[in-house]
Amino acid sequence: MAETSQGNQTGGTPLWKRRRFWLGGGALAGLAAFAAVAPQAWAHAFSGHAFGGHGHRGFGAQILKDPDAAKRHAGMAVEWVLRGVDATDEQQQQAKKIAERLVDELAPLAATHHENRKAIAQALSSAEIDRESLERLRRQELALADQASKLAVDAFADAGEVLTPQQRQELVSFAHRFHGGNGH
Repeated sequence: MAETSQGNQTGGTPLWKRRRFWLGGGALAGLAAFAAVAPQAWAHAFSGHAFGGHGHRGFGAQILKDPDAAKRHAGMAVEWVLRGVDATDEQQQQAKKIAERLVDELAPLAATHHENRKAIAQALSSAEIDRESLERLRRQELALADQASKLAVDAFADAGEVLTPQQRQELVSFAHRFHGGNGH
């Protein structure tokens, strides 16, 4: 029977919940470990909440408003996360540079997203709804999200390579405790 991402055809444990799926290899476990914590920290750094706002400004609004502040907040978030795994100053500095690079890479996507949001609002407030235009904008937004996700995963992998395998494992444990869950 073929397994899918949701489980096997006999209704067993879903593949994504199985330990061997997550810990199948040292490199994959390390990436998963860093990616388990870093996205929340970096996403918080890029959200309106991290800038004293209410998070209602949308993806990347703060990057557009003040890229330097976004870089500082991302750096603080990375430092906070890495302090929990006894990262050296050098490791923290390398990871901060990666976070700053990510902010720079996300900025053009944030600008495009901002323009798309305005175009969607305009299309929806027109006398007649142009479904083709809305569909084109929807596809553009999906492509932006995919591109941002790829950039983030690349940054997480780069940052994960800065850490030792033990530190990456500690990040997994930290992420489980931080989220109050059992890792699922």
